[in-house]
Amino acid sequence: MKSPRLAAAAALLAAPAVSQTPAPPAPPTPSFPMTRAAAQQLVEQRFALRDANHDHYLTNDELGGSAAAVIGRLDSDHDGRVSSAEASARTLADFDHADADHDGTVTEAEAAAVMAPPAPPAPPAPPAQPQGQ
Repeated sequence: MKSPRLAAAAALLAAPAVSQTPAPPAPPTPSFPMTRAAAQQLVEQRFALRDANHDHYLTNDELGGSAAAVIGRLDSDHDGRVSSAEASARTLADFDHADADHDGTVTEAEAAAVMAPPAPPAPPAPPAQPQGQ
């Protein structure tokens, strides 16, 4: 005859280990200065973390709540998903835009300049006063 404690322990061990499932790894973060090669490597690492089924495409399910924005920005062939090539091409284009001095490295200052909100437009000039008044 099994003891109640042994039966409870067996049931606990047989149950799925939901609380023991490791959290997904955090995506790598950029560090500056960053070379173009490092930017390419970073996008490949981030892409691999999101590509749950390893088919080299990111879909709505893999992108979650940000899917529409990401697909709208990166999906250059408009097939409703983002390939690793599309993600790399856009990231490297953004890198080249940020590399203000075109030395192949983006500094923290260059990255901040690109990320800064645009300056507000200048106020309109006051109307010209008619002469003689």
